[in-house]
Amino acid sequence: MNDFSSVCFVCGHPVDPSDSLKNEELNLPVCMECRGSEREKQAISELRDGMAEGFVCGCI
Repeated sequence: MNDFSSVCFVCGHPVDPSDSLKNEELNLPVCMECRGSEREKQAISELRDGMAEGFVCGCI
């Protein structure tokens, strides 16, 4: 079974964790085909939106 470090976070294709590129914003592996593409930008946006769901600031 693959974990998140051995698949492209955009398309899900397997990548070699030892020499794959990492997305600089999320530190997740990305394949050469998806690197810099609109699909990568959309995946970043979706993941960022998902991270903020349910987050409540405790600041007063």
